[in-house]
Amino acid sequence: MSSELFARIVHERCTEKVLSEEPFPASGQTLADEILELAAWAPFHRPAHDVHLQDSELTALMPWRFYVLDASSCRKLREELLEKDSSNVIKMLATADCMVQVTWLPNPTQVELPEKSLFEATLENMEHLAAASAAVQNLLLAATSNGIRNYWSSGGVLRSPEVFKRLGIPTQEILLGALFFSPQDVQSATIATSKLRDKRGPLSGWVKRVDL
Repeated sequence: MSSELFARIVHERCTEKVLSEEPFPASGQTLADEILELAAWAPFHRPAHDVHLQDSELTALMPWRFYVLDASSCRKLREELLEKDSSNVIKMLATADCMVQVTWLPNPTQVELPEKSLFEATLENMEHLAAASAAVQNLLLAATSNGIRNYWSSGGVLRSPEVFKRLGIPTQEILLGALFFSPQDVQSATIATSKLRDKRGPLSGWVKRVDL
């Protein structure tokens, strides 16, 4: 790939929330394995802790996991959540060709955690979280290069224990994001984009070249 093509893909990737009150017909589309496999090439510094590899059907060493729902499963999950939630998650499940629940795998906690803390603040956990984030970015760029609209959601109701159980996600995993992949033809749906996309500022606002 040329540097010009790569730069174009990076610049073109953007937040696109495709929202609809009424569900689209299930398209039968999902993310191809070739696109998903590109996420595996994200850097990771350490293998996942053994606790995540024992008695699990997912045994890769990378400290992240992807749970992939096609359009039909997205619509079914929407129906199941309708009475509990009215957020944009429901509206995106109505339109998505695919949704990927991305989790990362924290090390077992060695100390008592403060209230509301999800994981122990260690260097290794920071590395696991950073690696999983890199895998997400790989996947979003791959989707963009294939003309697939995408959005990285923090998850909302999809973080709930009920959804984890429904999707077969182990409770010791932590949701990094719910990734929505939507068709180019959005029919009468609304597309919401990022309010921060054009507020990144110049290099001088976040880059300092250090001379020693």
